[in-house]
Amino acid sequence: MQRTRLNRLVSESDTETVHSKKLFRSMSVSDISTDSRSLKTGDVFIAVKGDRFDGHDFIGEAVRRGAACVVYESRMRERIVPLFERSEQPLFIGVADTRKFFGTVAKNYIAHFDIEKIAVTGSCGKTTTRGLVSSVLSQRYRVVSSLKSFNNDIGVPKTMLQTDADTDILVQEIGTNSPGEIEYLSSIVEQDHALITNVGPAHIGFFGTEDGIAREKKSALVWLKASGTAFLNADDPYFEFLREGVRSRVKSFGLLRGDVVPKRPVARWLDHSEFMLQGVAVSVAVAGRHGILNAAAAAAVGLQFGCTLREIKKGIEDYEGEGGRGNIRTGGGTVFVDESYNANPMSVGAALDLISEVETEGRKAFVFADMLELGDRAEHYHALIARRVTDSGIDALFTFGTLSEITASECRAMGLKDVFHYEEIGALSRSLKEWVREKDLVLIKGSRAMRLERVLEYVLC
Repeated sequence: MQRTRLNRLVSESDTETVHSKKLFRSMSVSDISTDSRSLKTGDVFIAVKGDRFDGHDFIGEAVRRGAACVVYESRMRERIVPLFERSEQPLFIGVADTRKFFGTVAKNYIAHFDIEKIAVTGSCGKTTTRGLVSSVLSQRYRVVSSLKSFNNDIGVPKTMLQTDADTDILVQEIGTNSPGEIEYLSSIVEQDHALITNVGPAHIGFFGTEDGIAREKKSALVWLKASGTAFLNADDPYFEFLREGVRSRVKSFGLLRGDVVPKRPVARWLDHSEFMLQGVAVSVAVAGRHGILNAAAAAAVGLQFGCTLREIKKGIEDYEGEGGRGNIRTGGGTVFVDESYNANPMSVGAALDLISEVETEGRKAFVFADMLELGDRAEHYHALIARRVTDSGIDALFTFGTLSEITASECRAMGLKDVFHYEEIGALSRSLKEWVREKDLVLIKGSRAMRLERVLEYVLC
């Protein structure tokens, strides 16, 4: 973050209480933190309430660590008063909603710079695509990109604050698990361009139908002006719906149709795929058809921004992948495909398609945990996965959780013999470790909250 006057980031009208207006008007900000553990002397600390922690509980620690300013929610004022009555410093600011205040600060901060902003969203593959787009554009421009999958109302402002006067392009991932979230995050980013990877039943429990999800994704396009670009998946069933009424230019990508279409795969391995792009051989460190599709999306962005084929090839090939998203681990001669970061019906199907295409001398196993946030369609989608499992040539299925037991039962009914269901992660881990042997291939996939990386930690220890 570039040092900026605090009153340029927020006006007094954005605040409800400022205990020292003199400090407020004179203070400069060089960094903003929502985590007291990483806060440095002179930082602004914004106390936000998360799923597990409430930042208001750590204001005292932030003060002890040297915070120059503390932003709190006015409803917590009685708890805060004893802290700021002791001295004029640090500066204390009370606001209605600290999470929205954080978004306002980021929006006002980035408005001071001439930066092209690209929003990346979609039901599946957005983090990988965001990484590939950033790598391609970095061959020619100075790029700031979301860390990990910082794509919510805390992660988005954090990423935006990493920009400065030297930044050419911001590549910002935007996620959603509730209606209106993409619209809100877009109001902070105010993107010039947007890329939608696809539309599918991720988080469908919050949207009711895939049509509802499509409407949510399309809200990322509303902000685009005629000078902007909407990058859309021409193979997606919602392509025409997404492009309808868009004011900006539309550039498409896909495996079958679009402005950018990779030619037939040269080869596909577990750790990468090779394909032809306008006569140039390209390798991407993301296996399967979805990896090639993500690379095509990145190529479409690169071409629109004036990158050469040589720069696009290097950007795609420099990309090293994301943790828990298809990483290959080995132990005792067994190969593990770590897809433990997240799972929805689209991504599970894509992972199983990849496993079905891979030839191996040993057996194939699938470790599968519940897909969450599917609402009243959860049982339906877990039952559908069973057909994908049996069609993929899996020799053994290990399931963990409540919903995945439906998949296990369906697979047994379809004739798969080695099906093992567990309600306790330790029991599954021990069973898998006893089952695997040299030259076996194991796919591990489940929703983030199921923490399937624990299985790998145990089996590989």
